[in-house]
Amino acid sequence: MRLRRRHDRTGALRIGSMALLLCLLVLDVFVVPFAVAPDDLYVRTARDVLLSLILLSGIAAVSDHRRAYIVVALAAGVAISIRCTSWLFPLDTIPGLLDVTALLSLAILGVVVGIKVFGTGRATFDRILGAVALYILIGVVWAEAYQLVNSHLPAAYAGIARGNAQGDRATWIYFSFVTLTTVGYGDITPVAHIARSFAILEALIGQLYPAIVLARLVSLHVADDDSRTSSS
Repeated sequence: MRLRRRHDRTGALRIGSMALLLCLLVLDVFVVPFAVAPDDLYVRTARDVLLSLILLSGIAAVSDHRRAYIVVALAAGVAISIRCTSWLFPLDTIPGLLDVTALLSLAILGVVVGIKVFGTGRATFDRILGAVALYILIGVVWAEAYQLVNSHLPAAYAGIARGNAQGDRATWIYFSFVTLTTVGYGDITPVAHIARSFAILEALIGQLYPAIVLARLVSLHVADDDSRTSSS
């Protein structure tokens, strides 16, 4: 009885934390970047708080995988510590440090969530939530990559509005998801070779990901039904 209760609590924690991760990603992508002026102090505050919460919820979501838990916890700890430090001490001597740590920590979280989604086991509800969260995470990671590329190569993209040469985060979120979904409006165009390579890779993932995830979840469901049939 105790073992069953513990198993139920663990399952509820996985589902709750994965649902929270998905909700935070939705806020980070579809609400905050477009709700506040790009140069507002609230943007930085909301960005740092949301990134920290996303990483913490990601840690909780993969807590049943010890190695993955340790890797994500270390990456999240570094990213959160650097962002907290940046509020107390200027980090101008290391340009791009915040962007790089955010990119790496989110990429590591995406890899770990991907392992959880595509790994062995039953097609559980938290795995389905993880598949949706991973898709949004891919768009977020690429947005961070585009912004980082543009900060080092200001002419890497054509179509950035005048007076906004670097582009605010909403611009890169928009461009990333337009590329991921292969809509391709053409208002922003990658010009530099590395920018084009990132865009091609993201578009390829955007085409293949839904089919691969659907096939994997169906195969897990069929395998689970077969195991139940054989055991009965």
